[in-house]
Amino acid sequence: MDSTQVINNDVKKKAIIYGLILGVISLVLSILSLYLSKSATALMLSSVINVIVNYVVFLAIAVYFVLQLRKAIGGYWDFSTALKNIFIMFAVTATIGLIGINIFNMIYPSLQFEAIENTQNLTIEMMEANNIPDEQIDTTLKMLDDQKEALGSLSIGQVLKGLAISLLLYFVLALIFAAIFKKERPLFKPVSSDSGDAHPWQNNDNNNNNDSNV
Repeated sequence: MDSTQVINNDVKKKAIIYGLILGVISLVLSILSLYLSKSATALMLSSVINVIVNYVVFLAIAVYFVLQLRKAIGGYWDFSTALKNIFIMFAVTATIGLIGINIFNMIYPSLQFEAIENTQNLTIEMMEANNIPDEQIDTTLKMLDDQKEALGSLSIGQVLKGLAISLLLYFVLALIFAAIFKKERPLFKPVSSDSGDAHPWQNNDNNNNNDSNV
């Protein structure tokens, strides 16, 4: 096995390890989001905090791991190599995060119900304060009620469907990250101006100048 293959295998292992870590982090952030939704006193503030917790923090950590993967492969990788390793990391993340949160909700089902009920109450308060028509309020409440009813009837098929959707979304994210963080290896090694090395055309010019001065 050549050194390039060894490096690629090592990067894949790191991608799996980072995926496990990011999956656990995703699970913790999801649980934290439920607690925040349960105890929130304002819908807008709750939404902003949840966006920060679930997306900003997660993406910041994901970017750090992507940069570590690129560093592990030597600092350079093309689009396909970046996409493959980033998606491996995200696929593990999606699996750990989704299975973890479903197990948590099975063990502590009341937390998710309380989070949705509090969101429901805050939604009613906000919509009434903004003079939203009753028909629109009823439609929103029905949607939240459907979410509560679905919590107790999740099947393995639904979990797998959710995982497939998550993998698709993470693949799109991996495409974006690969496009942003790809870094092609330079074709030519830059030459320092104070070094004794020079390109052939530079030597030719220098020789021509010396000949003209003779």
